[in-house]
Amino acid sequence: MLAQLKQVKIPAADALGLDDVMAIYQALQPLMPAPQNGGCQPAPRLLDILAEFDGLVLDGYGVINIGDGPIEGIAELLDAAASMAKPVLVLTNGASFSSARAFTKYQQWQLPIARDDVLSSRDALMAALAIPSQTSLPRQRVTGVFGRNVEPLIGDQVIVYGRDDDFWQRAEAFVFLGAIDWDEADQAAFEMAILTHPRPLYVANPDVTAPQANDRFSAEPGYWTARMMQQAAKQGIKVEVNWYGKPYLPAFDMVLARMKLRLGRNFDPKRIAMVGDSLHTDILGGGSAGMTSVLVTDHGLFRSARALAYCDACGIRPDWVVNTL
Repeated sequence: MLAQLKQVKIPAADALGLDDVMAIYQALQPLMPAPQNGGCQPAPRLLDILAEFDGLVLDGYGVINIGDGPIEGIAELLDAAASMAKPVLVLTNGASFSSARAFTKYQQWQLPIARDDVLSSRDALMAALAIPSQTSLPRQRVTGVFGRNVEPLIGDQVIVYGRDDDFWQRAEAFVFLGAIDWDEADQAAFEMAILTHPRPLYVANPDVTAPQANDRFSAEPGYWTARMMQQAAKQGIKVEVNWYGKPYLPAFDMVLARMKLRLGRNFDPKRIAMVGDSLHTDILGGGSAGMTSVLVTDHGLFRSARALAYCDACGIRPDWVVNTL
């Protein structure tokens, strides 16, 4: 299934370019839900097609903000949606910290987003871990939570990278939350531990990258996990990897359940827009969940790039393509 992953060239984290990011996503696509091809209908702004939808689900990085600042037009979009009684939820793949941190950031920017309307891949992971039937992780297992700079999970059987001794040896399963400050030494320890003694891995955030200021691309958990999986594939080692954020269903089941509460009724998922800047997470995942996918091209992953050419190359086509909010 992952033959392409063996062959793909994965550059160093500080050398990632858009073509590299797309190649890694393509190598991982056999693990993802099947894409639903849309018509790539063009529109200048998301605001112009707001009447098409009963509600919006927005990605965080690339739609609400780039780096540490909000994108121009987000406040106007949120005000317009509120005036038309259209709920707006945020579904971010960020998992280093709880959703409360993202909510606080939005509050500082004076964006009218309610706390309960900010959801993350971390929330999807924690919901699954709370229900034993949804995961292969028994509660009695020692769970190693890692990421160099993360808010750890809480539990009697939880140990934390950088805090607990013999972390890689003691853990019976691993949870990868975030990649802030994750470096080559951390990655080498991770790969050595899991390839020498394979144990289940639970990845909240499948993102390979997140768009940053100055046209830079950060290396996210999906990137580091792909590197480990490539080494495992080359060595013929089987590692169980479980994903929870976009494009995988746990995240979309969670956000659609929240949308039902906000609307106060049953609804057609096609009347809900999944708005994002990433083909393999927002667009593929939203379409597979039955939503209408909207790709934003002027900022985020495809800023300064020919987005439609990448759509054709990847075989992932959104329902709508908008320049901006």
